[in-house]
Amino acid sequence: MTYRFNFTPEASGTVLRMLDPDSRPVAVDRWALEAPDALLPGVDLVGQLEAADKALKGDDLVILDHRAVAALSPAEAASLGLPKLADVLARLAGRGLMTQPTFQVALEWATPLGKPILGLERVGAFLRGKNAASRLPEVLFDIAQAVDAVNAAERDGKFPAIAALRDLLPAGADAGLAQASGLLGEMTIAVADAFSLDLKGQGNAAVLVPILHRARDEEDTLLLPPEQQALFGEKHFNGFSDARAVYTLGRNWYVVLQPPLRRALSEVRQVNSGPPALRRAFLANPRAFLREALGDDTDEVVLNSVFRETQAYADRVVGLGLWTPRVVPWIKLAPTDWFGEGDAPSRTSRAGQSEPVAGIELGGRRIALDAEQTAALRSDIEGAITAGRGTVACSVGEETLTVPATIATLAALDALDHARASIATEPLPNAEGEAPRVLLIKPNEDALDIESLVQSARPAPAYGAPKSLATPLKAHQAEGLRWLQRAWAEGLPGVLLADDMGLGKTLQGLAFLAWLRDGMRAGMIAPAPLLIVAPTGLLQNWRKEHDLHLVAPGLGACTEAFGRGLKALKTTSADGAPALDVNRLAAADWVLTTYETLRDHHLDFGRVRFAALLFDEAQKIKTPGIRLTDAAKAMKAEIQVALTGTPVENRLADLWCIVDTVQPGWLGDLKSFSAEYERDFDETRLRTLKGQLERSLGGRPPLMLRRMKQDHLPDLPLAEERLLPRPMPPVQQEAYDAAIEAARAADEPGAVLKALQALRAVSLHPCPSEPAGDGAFIAASARLQAAIETLDAVASAGERALVFLGDLDLQARLAGILQRRYGLATPPLIINGSVAGPKRQAYVDRFQAASGGFDVMILSPQAGGVGLTLTRANHVIHLSRWWNPAVEDQCTGRVHRIGQVRPVLVHIPLAVRADGRPSFDQNLAALLERKRKLMHDTLMPPDATKDTDREILFRDTVGAGA
Repeated sequence: MTYRFNFTPEASGTVLRMLDPDSRPVAVDRWALEAPDALLPGVDLVGQLEAADKALKGDDLVILDHRAVAALSPAEAASLGLPKLADVLARLAGRGLMTQPTFQVALEWATPLGKPILGLERVGAFLRGKNAASRLPEVLFDIAQAVDAVNAAERDGKFPAIAALRDLLPAGADAGLAQASGLLGEMTIAVADAFSLDLKGQGNAAVLVPILHRARDEEDTLLLPPEQQALFGEKHFNGFSDARAVYTLGRNWYVVLQPPLRRALSEVRQVNSGPPALRRAFLANPRAFLREALGDDTDEVVLNSVFRETQAYADRVVGLGLWTPRVVPWIKLAPTDWFGEGDAPSRTSRAGQSEPVAGIELGGRRIALDAEQTAALRSDIEGAITAGRGTVACSVGEETLTVPATIATLAALDALDHARASIATEPLPNAEGEAPRVLLIKPNEDALDIESLVQSARPAPAYGAPKSLATPLKAHQAEGLRWLQRAWAEGLPGVLLADDMGLGKTLQGLAFLAWLRDGMRAGMIAPAPLLIVAPTGLLQNWRKEHDLHLVAPGLGACTEAFGRGLKALKTTSADGAPALDVNRLAAADWVLTTYETLRDHHLDFGRVRFAALLFDEAQKIKTPGIRLTDAAKAMKAEIQVALTGTPVENRLADLWCIVDTVQPGWLGDLKSFSAEYERDFDETRLRTLKGQLERSLGGRPPLMLRRMKQDHLPDLPLAEERLLPRPMPPVQQEAYDAAIEAARAADEPGAVLKALQALRAVSLHPCPSEPAGDGAFIAASARLQAAIETLDAVASAGERALVFLGDLDLQARLAGILQRRYGLATPPLIINGSVAGPKRQAYVDRFQAASGGFDVMILSPQAGGVGLTLTRANHVIHLSRWWNPAVEDQCTGRVHRIGQVRPVLVHIPLAVRADGRPSFDQNLAALLERKRKLMHDTLMPPDATKDTDREILFRDTVGAGA
């Protein structure tokens, strides 16, 4: 006997044990240490499942999620000692009336030829017969689970459960694994969880009509065919006094409303029974009403997804005159992941030809226009203005959009004279496009409508730390506080604090507000409330930081305009629309709210004059022409402070929009700004722009203060980067050469991207899925050799390291290797996109608090690069690199940040060619260093040189001379 896996199917999951030669269970934490080479793939697979929350560890057993077991490939199942897939057919039939709570679904198992199999018992993902057990294929497991859910459902849950089962049956039928008879196989059940709105009828008789959608579908995709949608919206919906869980539409069609949608549509139904003014108010600003209907504890994602702002809805709102969306130009808005699967370059891209670069944005929606379309639209608008019409129709692809016929639209079209485009319409990321009654603003988008004025000197207390500050400031934070104090005292309307993440922007902001509060208490500054606007996920962090850094009473009593606190502020306006108590806002010491609440209640917030307004994560207001940005620009405050470590996320217009919020007009109008800086990216012009933002004018403080960790701030330890070139071993060099030859021979669309992805993969490891002992596996990869050599030194010094690695399979394999190599009591922790937030924080706390010396954590760059503090480590190994140096710097920033007391070493393993010619790793390292310097010196967007970068990397790595 030898070591082996043993499994037991149970209702809670598949119980997996490792047994030693005496058939005794081995402690799970010892699996990686005691398992023979033959079991190592299974051990590493268990680690991967646990990291993905698909396995739960006990002392000497692991409980595997049944669905994860059903989804295993044959090789993966074999590595765990699990049986083969069952060769069966599932046959389903309904029993009873589907509209009755007693309805059941019968499920029987048969051979592929249809002969019933008797004596089978299903336990989770397994079918057990008299002699053996077999695994259910994933699709059959899902169907069997759905059948159980139908049979267990009570009255209100019956139809949603049947709908979930019906969704699964086509996949089973297509695979030849499932058959459904009777009505169960013929009915259509549409499950709706989102809606948009239309208005049917004339004058006071007009009523709201909900248009049903699925939140996961594209924005304008209808859930129901036109006939069924008309039956639902114009007949059945208003035929009942409240929204129902299920609607029968005839011809075996049924509609099921998910609970949040049902509550939302109940509100619509009640509004339809109210006066015409209330219906128009709802149509203009539905989310304010829905927030009331769904409750203040409703997740913001649910609230934003339950109502869809389709083009048809926007056209209706424009047609009723409730809002006129502005039209602004856009230039070169590129995707961000040129190593990702979603960015396939065209053949013309490889040939170096230009990609589409220009169009217009209409209420947050991006519309590409070529020269001919631009000219035609301009002519139509000129004709409409002459004829006194307010809008024109613009056909793009198969859609017809409504465009305002205004002088502002003509001005936006003028900005496109220098660009040509020919792509289809697509939505702008994070587009908002709301259509409410709004506070009118002067947007500075087509021409300079308004400039903020520097006021005369404001009364202010002495510069320095406020009385209530409990936390001593670092040198750069004290400098930041003094800059904010000078901005107030010298009358600036607003500023941008753009420090790198981890340098304490929140603390500097709190210190500034506390200083203002000191001035109010001393009678030097007129009393007024303070307003902080932050993303939902950071609200409690602001409360925590306030209580940590400020001695009571700090800023005073906090008025929470979110969650349950928002409910206490609510009232009703004269026309019946939801509103907030303006008097309570005006009397508050400080108000904490979300961007979405500010958007939904901007009329109320806009009536209050705040002493100071802080926008945290101010990239939320980076998009011009959408309602969220308009709401921010409509606020009144003596001084506005934007806090963001990423003032440019995708394009330079992000920076323009943030700056124009805090100091309107400082960067001119958007049209001119885009033409100057976004038509092409000239390094000299971009350096000049950054210099203007950081330069003092007339002796006053500069508009922007931006410090980076690499600027060697005195209170941060040094961070040293070390390149670790290692020659590729023969097996890796052979695979690398094959990838080069394949790239040179390829000429199909997407060849450049495919080649770069292949080279990136093989430079990490040439054969990651082949079974091999730890030594052989390490020896096959130059990068892995360098990483292990580094970790050996870290372990000898008793220090700690983070390893950033994107490949999920390699993460699990590496965790096992490291546990065995260093004799760790438990496998290294892994944080990737599958690890939920609370568990992720628990991992961080465990790593930070653990006693002793050496430890290592493995993280995905995308999941582990933001929001984590891991200062117990002082080594960072970038085993796989992300194309964007900003992402890589964020990863390093988990260690190199305030709280770090030791010098930080950043290790970058490189696989190099034995003949000395530059390899993919070396070329990528040089490219990233160039991009990093440009982004630091010029605020250049990460994608500004995307196409050029990709072509250069391909040429230098694959070209004939490479």
